[in-house]
Amino acid sequence: PNNDRIVQYLLGRGVSIPVISYCMEQGILYESTPYHNCVLVGKDENGQPKYAALRGTYQYGRPFKAEASGSDKRYGFCIPPTAESDTVAVFEAAIDAMAEMTLCGDAADKYRLSLGGVSSSGKEPLALQEFLRQHPEITTIELRLDNDAKGRMASVGIRKIYADRYTVHDLPPDIENGDYADMAKNNLMARTAAHRAAPCR
Repeated sequence: PNNDRIVQYLLGRGVSIPVISYCMEQGILYESTPYHNCVLVGKDENGQPKYAALRGTYQYGRPFKAEASGSDKRYGFCIPPTAESDTVAVFEAAIDAMAEMTLCGDAADKYRLSLGGVSSSGKEPLALQEFLRQHPEITTIELRLDNDAKGRMASVGIRKIYADRYTVHDLPPDIENGDYADMAKNNLMARTAAHRAAPCR
């Protein structure tokens, strides 16, 4: 009947209300029953759901992460811009895409695509390959993968694949061994601490 559980979960991850609302309006984010998972949807060119990442919202035990049965990794979670754009920012996880959008002032100014994880094999990511096939207007790729060994290795591989056809920028988060969700959460904690320290008026 509502999305209250995932809203609180995403707020705790540093994602803003405007970004959460925008993703819900696009039909790419909702709360499932009966387990109250955060469901992050990837659609095909006809707007049909083809992929879904599941994230548990319970705060105890090992975090639950999975993909819905039958998910096609060619269709990653993608936040569309509000106007035409020639840029796609690429992330390992959907929540990283939402977090970076939050850090950018909630601006839906470019495509934000999740790969659903990365591989160190050097192969072309299926989600990015399919996205670029659907969007020939793209000229710039922002690689915003995790700032760890796997993410850095994947960035090198992806740059080699696309550098001759696109302008490719490597823009990892500024947290060692972290991701954009970590940056957004740190930003939230800093704002909360500043608010608590402010004098009463």
